[in-house]
Amino acid sequence: MIKPTNLIFWLILCGICANFSCNLIKFPKPSGGPIANTSVPLNQPTDTVSVEIFIVRLTPHQNELLQQLWREVDEQSLPPQLRRELFAEGFRVGILGNLLSPALAQLLNVSADGRVDMPWGEIQEVSVADAVREPTVTRNIRNLLPTMRALVKIFDTPLPEQVFFREENGMTHGQTYMDAIGLLCVSATANKDGSAQIQIVPEVEHGVSELRVRPVSGMVVQETSRPRYSFESLMVSQRLLPGQWLIMGATTPNAAGAGKTFFVRRHTGLEQRFLAIRLISATPAAAAQTTIPQTAPSGTEIMMPERN
Repeated sequence: MIKPTNLIFWLILCGICANFSCNLIKFPKPSGGPIANTSVPLNQPTDTVSVEIFIVRLTPHQNELLQQLWREVDEQSLPPQLRRELFAEGFRVGILGNLLSPALAQLLNVSADGRVDMPWGEIQEVSVADAVREPTVTRNIRNLLPTMRALVKIFDTPLPEQVFFREENGMTHGQTYMDAIGLLCVSATANKDGSAQIQIVPEVEHGVSELRVRPVSGMVVQETSRPRYSFESLMVSQRLLPGQWLIMGATTPNAAGAGKTFFVRRHTGLEQRFLAIRLISATPAAAAQTTIPQTAPSGTEIMMPERN
């Protein structure tokens, strides 16, 4: 027979254990974004920003839809001086809230239930016949640490020759770059409130490959790469909340400046693309939490696999 005192002891002990276990088990809440379930993985390292990157190819008959998209985005979130400099170089940047706008939903080929019609983390392109009526969309997910940059190549095909102008000491200087191709260098920093600071720096890769050395995590690394020209004055630094979008493209296909090097090609006809980045989640580093060791060394650059 169990004594009453022992029974009371075990009931109290079980109650304490049940309360303790309930406080330890926390299920991640799914993101309120419109695309899919983007809850933070349980093993997500701290100080990590997860972004979803889309590259959308426009068909000629979708120009009006593109103009509708620019009417839907907020271009006033960037500083006026930066907007003027971007516009002068043929770039256009805007922010969208965490609800898909009608134009972006059509351009991303989003189904009625709010999901993109392609598997997670995969690249999918429509057939040549389908391209007449729908854009080709490539989609990637990147988890960025503070020391990492994702290199987004909108086109794989370089331009044989491109001239860029810059202002220096009140004078205009021009320089010709051979086999030039645009790279958008995307980096991110997690904020304590769950938002993230997204940075995009346009760079132009040009010329022939050369053997170079650069420091990485205190080591000297040799690599073969082509020279790059960086448009540091055009760096976009924008705070995004989870689910919000950053849209970047060319002002017009015939705009002066570097924008068309990144977003426009003319071969047998006009082809235009734009970039859309959606913040999935930001996991800031906590002072009282042990940070999981970084899986990538400082200064790491990750080239996104793209197709034409």
